[in-house]
Amino acid sequence: MDDWLKQLQEDLQTAVYRTLEQTEQCLDVLADQAVEAVSPILDAADELADELAEQVTENISPPLSQALDELETQIDPLVGSMVTWCEQTMAPIHQTLTPWLQNHPKCAGCSYYHGESYNGQMLVCALHPNGPEGYDECPDWESVWPRPDDN
Repeated sequence: MDDWLKQLQEDLQTAVYRTLEQTEQCLDVLADQAVEAVSPILDAADELADELAEQVTENISPPLSQALDELETQIDPLVGSMVTWCEQTMAPIHQTLTPWLQNHPKCAGCSYYHGESYNGQMLVCALHPNGPEGYDECPDWESVWPRPDDN
């Protein structure tokens, strides 16, 4: 009796394996057919996307570039005036702190202070190019800070 049960199990196992092999072959064929059917559609979609991107670039890029150029033209003077305003506003602070940092404490807060280097030569100010040497206080010192009555 065991022989027929064993034979039945082997036959079932063989049938299952054959069915799996046939299913796998069928699915491989279906997958190949799906790839063949979908590939032309994907290629056409890719070409269409490229054409749309080219049209967008041709049609939108020039007006957008022109609009950005116009915006830059309008903003540049504003930015320039803001920079000038910041420089003017910060000048008293700059002319007070920079002399201390550059070892010219007698010049701190002086409106004549320049403190820039040209070809390695420091120009402290037009009145005293090397700084007010030989003086305890600079005789030409003039405050950079506005007076309250100057408003």
